[in-house]
Amino acid sequence: MGYAGRGIDPTDDRAGDGLCLTVSFLQGSSMSANDDARKRFADLVKLNGLTGKFISRETERRILEEGVTRYELALDDARGLLRTVAADQDFVFESETGLRIRQVLDRHAGKKGKISKDQFLQTSAILRDFSNESIGEEEAKRQIKRIMIDNGWEPRRAGLLRSKRWYNRVEV
Repeated sequence: MGYAGRGIDPTDDRAGDGLCLTVSFLQGSSMSANDDARKRFADLVKLNGLTGKFISRETERRILEEGVTRYELALDDARGLLRTVAADQDFVFESETGLRIRQVLDRHAGKKGKISKDQFLQTSAILRDFSNESIGEEEAKRQIKRIMIDNGWEPRRAGLLRSKRWYNRVEV
């Protein structure tokens, strides 16, 4: 028969077995250790944002791995802390901007799957806006070209000679 069957509250120390003290001591020590780990992990995220507000996929993955292995946080807790600190510090994730840009390019590509030079440059400006100007114009073009290649979208020919030179000049 458990505590409930005997009418004893396990959090009430009047039972005289010291159970309440033991449970509260164990909860308090794990909570403070967990809070300390969470605080140190949040500081790690802030440190990674000192060099730039733009967090690449590789950096995001490395930070999450460190939160799980070094600070012994659950993956969901580490991800939640990462997103919370990022929102407070105005950090931008490549994974989030990539998803938004993919939606914009999908709309531009249409049924034929071709993107014009003007649409490419507009999308580049949108990407820079999404990233709070933390990435340069060349990096934005590089990321857009990478997204186009991954999704099978082609550049539309432009100019007097109808070439793709504007697209080929962007290095991946």
